[in-house]
Amino acid sequence: MKLYSKGINQSEKQNYQKAITYFQKAINIDSLFAFAWDNMGLCYRKLDKFDEAIYAYNRSLELDPLGIMPLQNIAVAYKYKKEYEKALTAYKTLADIDSKNPEVYYGIGLIYAFDLKELEKGLENICKAYVLYIEQKSPYRTDAEKIITMIYSEMNKQGKESSFDDILKNNNISQDNK
Repeated sequence: MKLYSKGINQSEKQNYQKAITYFQKAINIDSLFAFAWDNMGLCYRKLDKFDEAIYAYNRSLELDPLGIMPLQNIAVAYKYKKEYEKALTAYKTLADIDSKNPEVYYGIGLIYAFDLKELEKGLENICKAYVLYIEQKSPYRTDAEKIITMIYSEMNKQGKESSFDDILKNNNISQDNK
């Protein structure tokens, strides 16, 4: 725990390489220390070492297959690597565990809308995130609003306004809210 705490301290100071050293030492003592694996993965991701981050998250998931932190972060690492199907799989696994987590739908929506260019699927998921953010009184609601506006602009260019309107209506979002 002392080494783990030192790693957290270094991570908070954005000394990610030093933090990794402490997390590795903690894992050398207890290889089943999932939180150390999680945080090591996060540090690797901050250093743009995505393969190492994914390895650490997978080690954590071997210990706790329902780990929310590694599932959410492995999805982000895969997205950065442009491995979108793997990112979507991780997000969907997380949705099975925590269906009220708006970050799941926000992440899925971004991938569909901007990486895979499937605007309708992207909008559908961003709308789910938006509704959950509102329910949870989250300030991230405004991020979802911006993405909805960006998707609207693109769908409008493609003549898909009615599809846009239908998706908002199906998610109980009025045009005044967008």
